[in-house]
Amino acid sequence: MSATTNNNVGKKAAWNIGGAIAGALLAAVAIFGLVQQQSSVSQPQTYKAQINYDQ
Repeated sequence: MSATTNNNVGKKAAWNIGGAIAGALLAAVAIFGLVQQQSSVSQPQTYKAQINYDQ
């Protein structure tokens, strides 16, 4: 294996690792954003002794 081929393999591995890390970070940010959005939605819960299905 020549030096240039070995160098290209290293570059490909570095790009693959970098892409995986960037993808994981983007996924974590997206999940965190969705969780924050869902937790900010609040609907008041009221207790009623009679259940009404005609809403």
